[in-house]
Amino acid sequence: MNKIKNNFNFPKERILKIFTYITIICLIGLYTAFWFHPEYYTASASEAEAAISMIQIKRILFVTLIIFFSILLLLKRNTLSDKRNKILSVIIFAVTPLVTFMALEYANIMQSPILFQVFSTLRNRAILYTFWILGLLLPGLYVISNSTKAASLILSILICILGLVNYFVYSFRGIPILATDLTIAGTALNVMSEYNYTLSYEPYVLILITVFWCICICKLRSYKGLRIRFRIPAVVIYFLLLSISIYTLVFTDFLRGKNITINTFKPQKSYAKNGTILTFARSIQFLLVEKPEGYTLETAKEIAGEYTAVSTQDANTPNVIIIMDEAFAALQDIKDFKTNKEVTPFFNSLEENTVRGDMYVSIFGGQTANTEFEILTGNSKAFIPPSSTPYQLYIKKAFPSLNYTLKEQGYQGMIAMHPYNPKGYNRETVYPLLGFETFLSSADFENPKLIRNYISDETDFERIISEYESAKADSDAPFYLFNVTMQNHSSYAKDFDNLPQDITITDPEFKDDQAERYLNLIHLSDKALEKLITYFESETEPTVIVFFGDHEPAIRESFYTSLFGKPSDKLSSEELMEKYKVPYIIWANYDIEEKNITTSSNYLSTLMLESTGMKMSGYNQFLSEISKEIPVLTSHGYWGADGTYYSLTDTDSPYYESIKKYNILQYNNMFDKGNRIENFFQ
Repeated sequence: MNKIKNNFNFPKERILKIFTYITIICLIGLYTAFWFHPEYYTASASEAEAAISMIQIKRILFVTLIIFFSILLLLKRNTLSDKRNKILSVIIFAVTPLVTFMALEYANIMQSPILFQVFSTLRNRAILYTFWILGLLLPGLYVISNSTKAASLILSILICILGLVNYFVYSFRGIPILATDLTIAGTALNVMSEYNYTLSYEPYVLILITVFWCICICKLRSYKGLRIRFRIPAVVIYFLLLSISIYTLVFTDFLRGKNITINTFKPQKSYAKNGTILTFARSIQFLLVEKPEGYTLETAKEIAGEYTAVSTQDANTPNVIIIMDEAFAALQDIKDFKTNKEVTPFFNSLEENTVRGDMYVSIFGGQTANTEFEILTGNSKAFIPPSSTPYQLYIKKAFPSLNYTLKEQGYQGMIAMHPYNPKGYNRETVYPLLGFETFLSSADFENPKLIRNYISDETDFERIISEYESAKADSDAPFYLFNVTMQNHSSYAKDFDNLPQDITITDPEFKDDQAERYLNLIHLSDKALEKLITYFESETEPTVIVFFGDHEPAIRESFYTSLFGKPSDKLSSEELMEKYKVPYIIWANYDIEEKNITTSSNYLSTLMLESTGMKMSGYNQFLSEISKEIPVLTSHGYWGADGTYYSLTDTDSPYYESIKKYNILQYNNMFDKGNRIENFFQ
């Protein structure tokens, strides 16, 4: 049989027919899915009945027609002349950026317009610069593939994937994707099977348009592209233009000068103004760390010289157990909705020999390792690119941390424990660089008790006791363990037989199945914590247990809307900080002063050292002093001692100079290679 003439040289007509029938089956499946999801073709109940009927008609007609014409194209033989095929191929190639852009922005997490009105929802300059980027991508794919058909297909599919990834990321954690999220792609893959992947109408349309457009592209005959003598100069010219464009867009302030910026606290607002592609491209700059204003090594040394390590002979060396409990948060602190019983009664009851309060973090719903980084190092996410993860990007050799401060005082154990995949957030590589000597992960737990599909906090805390007893059998040296739990990890979309449903929400206004599953999880964490502290209450050796959450849970956004009384994008920056708050305790089995202190995660290890009379590095001394001026500091802003909320860029703040000092010291600690101030950070 004759082969089909194209650059891919498909072997036989029969294979093409099989591919056609498979595609038709997929289209029928897409159409069936449309009718099985009534929310696809109905509007919200709050809209007028006439409007609902009109939306129904428009959506049903649109989907039916696009499915019909897709199948018609697949079944109809291409009888166009070579000349018309070439003309249509060029037209489709040229129009592909427009079609993919329109479909992508219709699925934009911040847009809900009529399909052909997407251009009116974005700023004109944002559309212009988006087509600049698409205008770079498409010719690049062409010079690489030497085929307009291949280039158009690849661009269409890539844009569709970007839209779907952004939709799911936003659905799972309430924050759309930024370029820095690519550094944690491996970690995301570890837990992706735990989520519920359901589409709303807009991403469904993105898939439908992509499939239709790919069919249009494939129906035309393909022709050879540039000859070799033209192709080599074309590649050279393209990469020259690409280099100039990348430098302009990424390494200069060109886009900032055009008011194309990203609201790092609420990036969904930037998506609404600038669109998906431009916002994502603009966020590449977050991978670059700039030297802070006024930074010199001499300036850093001058600031550090004001603080010295506390090294008194009578410094306490209690056993130290730090537990970062996955997604442990107090949602009822945002809004006191009613439940049938108290969710965390034991945690709430701890007062004697306890320092407790609210702790603000820089993350929501995910990126656990960022809170972990702030706890262990005292560094703040406020001074590194938003959404970046230091474990993935910056820690490449031995790095100052609380671990080294304790190790120098003769602590044994030096154990990191996380009952899950050890590769997540690059922990397997980073933990030894932070001074841990042992890393226990899921493979080190035999026959653990599971809650849903994760190792339970009860099993996790029992292992802490086991490691403590084993260490003490060998040595009287103080014991140290840092624990990151897994039990309460999202998603909360499914019921499980091994998750008791003891807690129910009794307020109809806040009734939510995901929220109830989450509350039952932390109810179990509370019971496990009670067993752990009860054990150490009876121990004669002084012991400190620090327990806190890493971030608030990624429950569906509608639940948070109920808590706050309005959507997150309508909250002020100060109001939104309440989505970045978790409770903490520092408990000791010996006498320490009881306090209630509001803090942030970058200060917590210093607060522990100070509250328990332990040795502090010069950096801890600095953090202790700066926390009196700036008690809460996150990547989203800070509160001063005057009780006022400030943005990080507020040069009129009375604390701006103190912020600069912190930034200078942290830059020396993290990025001034070979010039880190010795014996200051640990």
